[in-house]
Amino acid sequence: MLIVGERINTSRKVKSERVIEAMVVNRDAEAIQKLAKSQQDAGSAYIDINAGTLTSGEPEALEWLTQVVQEAVTVPICFDTPNPQALELALAAYDRSKGQPFINSITAETDRYSTILPFVLEQKSKVIALAMDDTGIQPDASKRLDVARKLVSDLAAAGVPLADIYVDPLTFPIGSGGDVAIAMMSVLEAIKSEFPGVQTIAGLSNVSHGMPARKFLNSAMTVLCLGKGLDAGIIDPNDKMLMALIAAAEALMGRDEYCAGYIKLHRKGFFEGL
Repeated sequence: MLIVGERINTSRKVKSERVIEAMVVNRDAEAIQKLAKSQQDAGSAYIDINAGTLTSGEPEALEWLTQVVQEAVTVPICFDTPNPQALELALAAYDRSKGQPFINSITAETDRYSTILPFVLEQKSKVIALAMDDTGIQPDASKRLDVARKLVSDLAAAGVPLADIYVDPLTFPIGSGGDVAIAMMSVLEAIKSEFPGVQTIAGLSNVSHGMPARKFLNSAMTVLCLGKGLDAGIIDPNDKMLMALIAAAEALMGRDEYCAGYIKLHRKGFFEGL
C-alpha cells in the first residue's frame, strides 16, 4: 500500500492543542522537518502538507512548508489544499527531482474542477479525486459512486492517466452511523471493479473522529479496506501497530511476494514490543 504521511496538517491536535498550526505560524522549520523525516523513516512514500486552518497566509505557509519539508526528505510531497493560489506557489517551490507530485485534491465541483485540473495536467501529477460535487458530500454511497464515475471519466478524457487517478470514496466517522464504513467499502469495491487501472485512496483516520481509543478503529478500517482493494492510505505512519498490520495484511493478500517485505521488517526488529 502506498503510504501518505498525514502528520503535517495544521488541523491536527495533540492533547487538544493545534501544535502543528503553531509550528507553521512560528515557522519552526526544525520541528516540521523532524515530523517529515520521522514519517519517511516509518515508511511514507509521500509526505502530505496542509495549512488549511490558516484563514490568511495559507499560500505563503504552504510554499514555506514545501521548501522546508523537501530539504529534510527524499520522498515526494502531497499538496493538500483546495486553494489554487496556495497550490500554485507550493508547486512552483517544489523540487521535481524528488519525484512525481501528488495533488490532494480535485472534486466534481464545477469551480474546483476547472481550477485544479490545469495544475494536474501541467505538473503531470498524481491526483486524489474526492467523490463530491456541487451538491456537497452525499451520505448515500450510490450517489458518491456516481460522482466518482463522472470524475474518473472526465479526468481520463482530459488526458490524466488512469494510474495517476486516486479515487477517494470519502470516509465518514463511524459515530455518524453504523453502516458508514460498509457504505464506503462498497464504493471502494465498485471503483476497483469498474475501472481497472484506477487507484483508490482514503483518509482512514476520519472513521474514528470523535471516538475513544481511535487507533483500534483506524487499524481495523485499514485492514478491511485493504481487503476491498485499497491502494493507498493517508495515515499516521508512526503508528507502529497500524504499519505492522498493513505489512501482515499485504503478505496474506499476495501483495508481498514470498513475504519479503514482512520478513525484512521482522529482521530489522520492527515488530519488537508490539
